Amino acid sequence: MAILRGECHCGRVEVCFETALSPGELEVRACQCSFCRRHGAKIVTDAAGRLVISVEDGALVRYRFGLRTADFLLCRNCGVYIAAVILDGTEERATLNAAGMMIEGLWDRAAEPIRLDHEDAEARRKRRHRNWTPTKVVVETAAARGSG
Repeated sequence: MAILRGECHCGRVEVCFETALSPGELEVRACQCSFCRRHGAKIVTDAAGRLVISVEDGALVRYRFGLRTADFLLCRNCGVYIAAVILDGTEERATLNAAGMMIEGLWDRAAEPIRLDHEDAEARRKRRHRNWTPTKVVVETAAARGSG
């Protein structure tokens, strides 16, 4: 079990990514949509892993585009693209932007380009359910995070 940590540029968003895979075994992908390309995203997932996104209250922006099937999470303060998140029944699942969160062993690796624009909304939801990482977004006060 590897525990990988990262944070956005200003530190108001932190992630803890638990995976049974070593960083070298994780597939790093570069989605070719305009949003991911503009953010230089390098994304990783582990359907058997766990991702916790800890964010200061008020520091998160959720953005939807295209088929509007996921929330793209950005830090309101520094603008870093953190992850894309879906609600899958009662569970959230995400793909993590390892580059934006500076995940050691992942952010500077070469990424395999992927194109997903051929998918309709249903196919996209099914793929995400199968492949994305179970996720919890935790909103904390600044004082609880130790910065207030």
